[in-house]
Amino acid sequence: MEHNQFRTWLKQHEIEHEEKWLEQYDSAFKGDEQAIVNIALLYKDYGQYDEMYDLLYEAKERQNSEAMYELGNCYFEGLGEKGSEQQAFLLYKSAAQLGHRDAMNNLADMYLNGEGAEVDEQQALSWFKKAAQLGVAEAMFTLGMMYEQGLGTECDESQAFDYYTRSAEQQDVEAMYRIGMIYFSGELGQRQDNEKALEWFLKASEQFHADATFNIGYCYEYGYGVTQNNEKAIHYYKKASLLGDLEATKKVVSYYEMTDAAEASKWREKLIVLNNDIYE
Repeated sequence: MEHNQFRTWLKQHEIEHEEKWLEQYDSAFKGDEQAIVNIALLYKDYGQYDEMYDLLYEAKERQNSEAMYELGNCYFEGLGEKGSEQQAFLLYKSAAQLGHRDAMNNLADMYLNGEGAEVDEQQALSWFKKAAQLGVAEAMFTLGMMYEQGLGTECDESQAFDYYTRSAEQQDVEAMYRIGMIYFSGELGQRQDNEKALEWFLKASEQFHADATFNIGYCYEYGYGVTQNNEKAIHYYKKASLLGDLEATKKVVSYYEMTDAAEASKWREKLIVLNNDIYE
């Protein structure tokens, strides 16, 4: 696609910051590898997969780890009906060996789940550790799970809690929720503490975690770590319901069946929709 054709394409798709993208296009034309990847990802966003692959192949051949990683993602997702899990695995491995931290995490995931390769928990553990050292929060969370469950290593509650905590501090929402559950149940050597549990559920809820939001409603309903308050309980059950939580919707229906028939009818309809979604 020539410069003027690219400009026309930007206008046709009403893409913002036209001049910025034209500058990126010119830089890519001159061989700037990051610009090549950036333009490829723009094409990806708009379903222009042939153009996307051409650019990613070009940057990959220059041993660009970001291009390898993104091409691995495209193969893993099956975009444009190209590639395979095995090819994605090899691309992630190449990018990881060049120091790409997200490729390390994805490679570890594939070893853990047996995608594109045989299950190898020890290799998974090794690559998750390398990704975690480079600050990947998801890798820290998965290491917590592996140490908790003894996958690829001996069970170690202290290590598990430490990795969950590090991940949560990096704003990983699943880690925030997990720490909340650890305190709520008194697991992994931690003293049971409803107030700390609620604190972590609130943090996860701010990132729209449905189970954490439900648990906040539960805490308010029964007075765990907070003064019992039915109005706040229903407020959080409603929020969890809007995030697709079936049990929260049942709670809201039960509450309104005793207080407001019209509202109960409305929420029963939502309950039916959620039930249908689950069993489709």
